[in-house]
Amino acid sequence: MEARELTPEEVEAGKRGINEEKLSATQVQALVRKMDHSKDKWRRLRNKPKEYEAKLRDENETLYFNFQSLFQLHLEDKLDSTFFEMLALKRKIERGEITAEQASTLVGQALYSRYVPHVISNTAPPRPSLSYEEFYRQQGSNAQ
Repeated sequence: MEARELTPEEVEAGKRGINEEKLSATQVQALVRKMDHSKDKWRRLRNKPKEYEAKLRDENETLYFNFQSLFQLHLEDKLDSTFFEMLALKRKIERGEITAEQASTLVGQALYSRYVPHVISNTAPPRPSLSYEEFYRQQGSNAQ
């Protein structure tokens, strides 16, 4: 993911689009699902990246301005099951089942387990996480 500086126009648009409200895990997931529909709607523009991103940005301003990294990962099809793991932890925090500090510890442990042991032991890396699309396909087949 390549970082870039926002243009003055984007900064002004951002000031209008930034939301002070704390969104729940369900609301964040709904924003990403909304972007799914936009991606499908504008898929014919995928070979024109600037136009494609502009259409998605216009239709998903809340996600773009409030969760820029999430927007960018989804735009680049880099979201994976880690997104859903994080949402599950956010839901537990919202329900008071765990604290933010406990969630942070769990995330650290999960990332350590995923990326460090194979480097230390010089073994094969773990299999990749399910992609965003694979996760939803699996959820659909489990629901039946």
